[in-house]
Amino acid sequence: MMSTPKWKHVTIVGCGLMGASFALALRRSGIQAHIAGWDCSETVLKTALEKGVIDEVDRSFSNGTVSAADLIYLAMPVSGIVEFLQTHGSQAKEGALITDTGSTKAEVCRAAREYLPPGRNFVGGHPIAGSQHAGLAHARADLFAHAAYVLIEDCGEVDGLFEFTQVLEAIEAHVVFMTAAEHDSTFALVSHLPQLLSTALAATVKSQSHANALLKIAGPGYRDMTRLAASPWSMWRDILATNPAPITNALSAMVRRLTTLEAELQKCSRQQEVSLTAAEKMFEQAQAAPESERCLAGL
Repeated sequence: MMSTPKWKHVTIVGCGLMGASFALALRRSGIQAHIAGWDCSETVLKTALEKGVIDEVDRSFSNGTVSAADLIYLAMPVSGIVEFLQTHGSQAKEGALITDTGSTKAEVCRAAREYLPPGRNFVGGHPIAGSQHAGLAHARADLFAHAAYVLIEDCGEVDGLFEFTQVLEAIEAHVVFMTAAEHDSTFALVSHLPQLLSTALAATVKSQSHANALLKIAGPGYRDMTRLAASPWSMWRDILATNPAPITNALSAMVRRLTTLEAELQKCSRQQEVSLTAAEKMFEQAQAAPESERCLAGL
């Protein structure tokens, strides 16, 4: 537990699910820091104060002064993070560490390099935690516990990176270092593709003329598959717009498999003897241990 962190003043920019949860996690860990907040919604700020999520409102970003924050935590959609760096980056004091929670990293890191003045430190971050539900009402202190937390290692020399890693470990997150390109290609496959598949499935079923009847009889498998479809478009619009090439590659790989399966089923429908070789192979691949696990098992 870090009771005396390097940063005495922390400002959470964006007091929704991720930002408020980070503030609550800091308090839960016992880290002694004064936590301020800033949000585009006065209602959210009022609620955050009333619930004790933040100690005060950091008005510097609205009145044009330099913030007293030693650590600035940007918890907004990617476009909001980029806009903040461009519009308010110069209001971070010299020596401050700025980090973010954006779901794509190349564009955010580019904006930090372009807009932050010298003497300000930036490290891209992405907590692999959260929910399909957004907003302060769903924030909780244990959101990051036992979850991976990616930090971007190609942001240049970052004063305070070691201390920030200690903070993340204090809130029980598991820190993983990646480059921005590695991050964006990885999460195109394991995060962005699942979201699009879930949304496409829900949209397909709801577009049927008898959608109400279908949804009444749908079981837990459908609910599990479409849970992500409730995620807000405001967040996913930015993810799609800032990571188009890796997501396109992931979609293309999935479409190739579905097209192969479609062709096999069409062929089966025209023949009495059914052969589902491609489908069987896909099930075997899906249920097999990853190559890395098989290699380790053989040691």
